[in-house]
Amino acid sequence: MIRRHFADHGRVHVLSAAAFVLFVVAIFFARGGKAPGLSVSPIFAGALLAFASGTAVETLRNNLWFWLSLGFLLAWLAVGALLGDMPRPASDFSKIGLLATFFLFAAQTSRVLTTRQILWIIAGIGAASALLSIIIHVLTADDLMDRMIPLGRGGNPIPGAGALAGALIATVALCRDETGRNRKTMAILMVLAVPLVAGLVLTQSRGPLVALCLALPLAFLLERRGMLIVLIACLASWLVVTGLIIFEPTVKAIICGDNTDWCRPSNRNHVWELVRDQIALHPVLGSGPEFRFPYEWLSHAHNGLFGITLYFGFGGLAAAGLMAAGYARCLTRVTDDTLRFFGLASLIFSFGYMGADLPNPFAFFNTHYLFLWFPVLLVLARDRSSSNVMATSAAPVPSVAQRM
Repeated sequence: MIRRHFADHGRVHVLSAAAFVLFVVAIFFARGGKAPGLSVSPIFAGALLAFASGTAVETLRNNLWFWLSLGFLLAWLAVGALLGDMPRPASDFSKIGLLATFFLFAAQTSRVLTTRQILWIIAGIGAASALLSIIIHVLTADDLMDRMIPLGRGGNPIPGAGALAGALIATVALCRDETGRNRKTMAILMVLAVPLVAGLVLTQSRGPLVALCLALPLAFLLERRGMLIVLIACLASWLVVTGLIIFEPTVKAIICGDNTDWCRPSNRNHVWELVRDQIALHPVLGSGPEFRFPYEWLSHAHNGLFGITLYFGFGGLAAAGLMAAGYARCLTRVTDDTLRFFGLASLIFSFGYMGADLPNPFAFFNTHYLFLWFPVLLVLARDRSSSNVMATSAAPVPSVAQRM
């Protein structure tokens, strides 16, 4: 019935593209209680269209290992609910289900839009959000040196910076696209990059900025290297950001002086001590994604790998590591240079970002769905899919006006 209702492939194409645009707009502009609904609705619409177009079946067949990984996480949560002594509410399972739905959404987007069109949409909408955020900050901030909170789903300087970084990575990837590179295109990309860079700096989010400064050059240097090198680069990015926090007093003594904005205390060392103690109580199954410390000042683990271990135990951490390895292997097979750079830079950035934040990458929808999961799932959707590869390579390169 669904397939018959959407028998017009042109309609499916338009609706799928519109769902992706709405998703990106919601990431960069929707804030507050309505933001999750506005952002998640296009995801479910895109997933429904994936079933209508047959993309869902192809995705299940071509990426069985990823679906099995999600299935393992669900089973691991179920084991924790049955055998563990920490509660596992139903919402824990629904979050994994949302991620699975998002994969279908990304696969359908991959089917109807080329890599370049996707990146132009992310870069253009992200730059518009950054520019408007800067204008609002200048007009309303008591002090221009206060941290800017970007517009959008994040509602906080750190996840907001993550979204802006994702848009900047898309912009840099387009700059490297030889098929559409000309003076006019490069000028437009430079214009888009300016508010993105300025917005990132104004957030004063040190972890995302350091992660981005690591991700872009490493992606340039390592884009044609194998799976092991990619994983080493990701781990190194996480270690650098985590290490800067561990040695925070020494680093501040060297570079800070009297600066109190960029050198504000992170308080993460104390947080990680509490996280370590909690992990020791439930090392195998974890404490569950809904676990919260009984302190008003401590909301989460402030570290991706520590957080995964805290919530899912070492079994969950091992599963996440295998997922990263599987993705890195797929990434090395990508023949589209622009997509490979975008996927690699996003992955390295995400690991660096997790050195200071994002305690649960499988958590409910936030900006990490754009800068972490969408690049990953886009690469997986293109992997070993001849129809996607042919569509991307055979499609005419859009003009600048079409890209925008």
